[in-house]
Amino acid sequence: MNPWLPRELHASPHDLAGYDEPLFPVVETEIGRLGAAICYDWLFPEAIRALALAGAEVLIRVSAYMDPWGATPPLDWWTLFNRARAVENFAYVVAANQGASAENYPPFSWPGGSMIVDFDGRILAQADPGPGEKIVVGPIDLAALRHERGRRRGHHFLSQLRADAYTQLDTRHIFRPGGRPS
Repeated sequence: MNPWLPRELHASPHDLAGYDEPLFPVVETEIGRLGAAICYDWLFPEAIRALALAGAEVLIRVSAYMDPWGATPPLDWWTLFNRARAVENFAYVVAANQGASAENYPPFSWPGGSMIVDFDGRILAQADPGPGEKIVVGPIDLAALRHERGRRRGHHFLSQLRADAYTQLDTRHIFRPGGRPS
């Protein structure tokens, strides 16, 4: 949906005239309702919220999220956004990130750090940051998620969302680089 500008110079489905497939599809499977978004889309809370509002219970992130915004402090955005999206959307997050060193792909490196996060933002499993292939295994308890979605009153952001209050999402009012509205 959101190409990483100025590097990714391709069209999003949103930009294609006549594109009529869902922009944020959720699929019903025997292991739950799954929604997926890639890489840079995760920095836009609206994209992931669209998956949650479509019923996603497990949010899947496939990424080549690179340093310096990686899995380690002080700019550990990888961890920050995975945990935030899990909490704000009351869903599990399964996030797979490329792990490769700058030595092999100068000037870029990808810190890895693939993880599984529960709906309260707890990291259930995480690969050690760094290059190389790693496997992450952890529990996803959809019965617990469904129970909490039915029981919880406070911090149930999906049920308390007042979408009609956010009229500023009209993009004509969003500030562009340089600090002026478009």
